[in-house]
Amino acid sequence: MSIDLGKKFLLQKNFKDAEKVFLDLNKNNNNFVINYNLGVINFELKKTKESLKYFEKCKKIDPRSLNTYLKIAYLEQSTGFVEKSLLTYLKVLDINIKDIRAYYGIFTLNPNFLKKSHFEVIKQINESPKANVLEKFLSEFLISKKEKKEGNIDKELIFLNNAHNLCFDFKKEYNLQSQKYYSQIILEHYNQTIFIDNDNKANLFDDISPIFIIGLPRSGSTLIEAIITSSEDKIPSFGECSFINMGIIDQLSHKILSNIENKKSFDFKVNEFKDFINKKYSQFSLIESKTKNFVDKSLENFFNIEFILTIFPKARFLHCHRNLKDSIVGIYQSLLPDISWTHSIENIISYIDNYKNIMDYFKKKYPDKIFDISLEYLTNNKETVSKEIFNFCNIKWNSHVLEYYKRVDLDIRTTSNIQIRNKITSYDSKKYSQYYNLFENYKDKYNWLK
Repeated sequence: MSIDLGKKFLLQKNFKDAEKVFLDLNKNNNNFVINYNLGVINFELKKTKESLKYFEKCKKIDPRSLNTYLKIAYLEQSTGFVEKSLLTYLKVLDINIKDIRAYYGIFTLNPNFLKKSHFEVIKQINESPKANVLEKFLSEFLISKKEKKEGNIDKELIFLNNAHNLCFDFKKEYNLQSQKYYSQIILEHYNQTIFIDNDNKANLFDDISPIFIIGLPRSGSTLIEAIITSSEDKIPSFGECSFINMGIIDQLSHKILSNIENKKSFDFKVNEFKDFINKKYSQFSLIESKTKNFVDKSLENFFNIEFILTIFPKARFLHCHRNLKDSIVGIYQSLLPDISWTHSIENIISYIDNYKNIMDYFKKKYPDKIFDISLEYLTNNKETVSKEIFNFCNIKWNSHVLEYYKRVDLDIRTTSNIQIRNKITSYDSKKYSQYYNLFENYKDKYNWLK
């Protein structure tokens, strides 16, 4: 057993294997690295109290560890403790006034929490010749938000464009591989798979009807997740776990990425896929509940509908969507560091075009499996639409599901985690209209932009 092995398991999202390694190493209870990783593991397993316990140990071992305070602040933020989270981010700034991650964290809590004095330091960080790439792209992003608030759209877009370019370069090799996967590989294979080695062997989830929330970011998916998990059935959610995608890539990466198999169709071992997915989902104590449902909100699963139905024939797909022009702007104005295609208008539009074609294909093939949810229609008809959603998923509806924002156990880990703690508001159809000229040059290539 070694720390490196534990970190390897953690990177692979084999959380239970990682936990076993670090617990075995945690003999003297005073090793910072071990306690820190146990804190991360428990947070990923949605055991926030246990996670906080380990991070508190880290604070005792090293009272000035910025990473520890940042993890605690994000934990508090994810579970809705905004004031606590703000104080923890401010503690980071007490230790190091130029830690850009704390300013970004404060912004995600509430943009109004960032004061003029904060932006003076952010500007210093941005202009420092010693600034690293992380400091540069986060400071550029935050300054873009300041310019937006002051109505300086041209300046906002300059800083925002810089932020996205730097963010892409921050993990350039990974992002280039990811771009190849989403813009080329998956398009050749999402409907060309030959499923083999499927003996229908016993599956942990044979009797479960999972709910997959799919679509584009910033289209209401977190709202749908909050509503469904507020039902009296106590339906658990794995959030944006990406387990399905991991299982597919686990089998195909050596065939496709290395170009060993230069063909559009390929063999896919279903039983191997089942074992992989079972191991990932069954790590969570959440699944031990009596419910026959769970939620997976990995939005990219619209690519993977065929794969999912081979192991979850009772699966249902909730497709969240909104005005596509608003989607483009909403995605671009967000900072989604782990999603390669979100860092340029051109890549966003290309991804959305592929998404449209794939969704059209699967909605024709599996019309009874996919339920469309318009964010605009939902926000203006929340009771009617929520009842339709629950009926489609065979879940019992009650009016309390629309009061999800009152829950003390609401654990949200997306960019919407603060916004979602308020009542549903009507869709603002003019919110992004002043930015529509961003894609004027793409209208001839993409008819849906006209």
